[in-house]
Amino acid sequence: MNLDPVAVSFTLYTLAIVGLGLYSARFARETESDFFLAGRGLGPWVAALSSSASAESGWVTLGLVGMAYKTGIGALWIVLGTFVAFLVNWFVLAWRLREQSERYHALTLVDFLASPWQGIVGRLIRVVGVLVILSMLVAYVAAQLNAAGKTFEGIFDWDYRLGVVVGFAIIVVYTVTGGFRAIAWTDVVQATFMILTVLVLPVLLIGQIGGPAEFWHALETDAENPNLLDPFAGRTGLALIGFLALWLGIPLGNAGQPHVLVRLMAIRDRSAVLRGGIISSLWVLLLFGGAVLLGMSARVYFHNGLADPEQTLMAIARDSSLIPGFVGGMIIAAVLAAICSTADSQLLVAASAISHDVVVRLCGVELSLRARRILDRSAVILLGLVALAIAIGEVRSVFSFVLDYGWAGLGAGFGPATICLLLWKRTTGWGLLTGMLVGVVTAILWRLLLPDLHQQLYNLVPAFALSSITIVIVSLVTPSNHAAAPAPDAGESSR
Repeated sequence: MNLDPVAVSFTLYTLAIVGLGLYSARFARETESDFFLAGRGLGPWVAALSSSASAESGWVTLGLVGMAYKTGIGALWIVLGTFVAFLVNWFVLAWRLREQSERYHALTLVDFLASPWQGIVGRLIRVVGVLVILSMLVAYVAAQLNAAGKTFEGIFDWDYRLGVVVGFAIIVVYTVTGGFRAIAWTDVVQATFMILTVLVLPVLLIGQIGGPAEFWHALETDAENPNLLDPFAGRTGLALIGFLALWLGIPLGNAGQPHVLVRLMAIRDRSAVLRGGIISSLWVLLLFGGAVLLGMSARVYFHNGLADPEQTLMAIARDSSLIPGFVGGMIIAAVLAAICSTADSQLLVAASAISHDVVVRLCGVELSLRARRILDRSAVILLGLVALAIAIGEVRSVFSFVLDYGWAGLGAGFGPATICLLLWKRTTGWGLLTGMLVGVVTAILWRLLLPDLHQQLYNLVPAFALSSITIVIVSLVTPSNHAAAPAPDAGESSR
């Protein structure tokens, strides 16, 4: 029997990831803090690589590579923007978020935003936050499952729906078993696969092309797009503003992604924040820079002949004249790593919105140890099934949904609120609530009602700006109504 080396190596990788997730369950302690935040004990390497990998989904290994294939060197603007965003997250927000979330014993981002406020405003913040998370993140998970289905379909010629189901099964098994710790540990492996792939493959392709000089010359003389080496991609005037607003505006969303910020809430100490920030910032420079270079080198190597540039890695994995089949399986593993590292994190965050923010915090339901364990894991499975149903519908435009709605909605809904609460003492609960609503609504309506303007100005930019302005104005005219921090042992009790 002849075994496909691509399938063999990919299968071994998948089994190793699932096994690592299951093994992490041995270190679990039966507390809410452990299931959702790994006991706030993440070291610098795990926190850095896990937060970075969860932020950069299949959009990097599929979408960014494809954009660089079409755009050229102009795609590097997102490298600069994301690098700055990572610096802000780690060196401005991280330790403040860690300290304040522990002070209020907040286990989720919504918990952190709502807990400081007394009365109706705190409850409304929690309700709005949960609704935003459930609507945006479930669709976001569906996008990752969609990408998994396309990956299995393109490589193994599976039925698309089968690929979606397999992707769902892989993610849910270790998420349900090991919780946050399983996700963080597997993210480290997945982050390593992602970065090795985007660093090694461009070097290999450029070598096949004939070296850096031949590669550069081919880009200079590209007949279809003469602007591949233009940093502004041939744009001028309003078109240039829109181009820069997109590439520099996308990173604004990093400050509002719950699945990213929860890593900062879980980090161990100040030393881990400093070291983790350095690791994470260097990682994103290498990953994004490598993805852009990979897309550009693939354009030359394939002679601009790929029908779908987002399938660049798939095309390389299938090219037996370029790489051995076993390595091809590892490349596909890198694609799945990007997908899983985001989907598992988002699934756990969405599940925590139901089990912790709604049942425990909003409804005040007292549950036994066993009941809470069942509730947490049932929420993961339930929301995973909803995402599975959406993905099986084969919505092929789901990645545009992620960028225009998921990423923008979360970024504008939670980003300004988190920044203001951490950095501006005059922030009030009503300011946060109205700012969150304005941010999410603006992101959605800008995309739906102003499609032409959206082409010129990415919706996250005006939504983020209006949300920030709203928080400031409303906070200046409303009382703070701060709640006292709970007793030291509240909210972290044994489950």
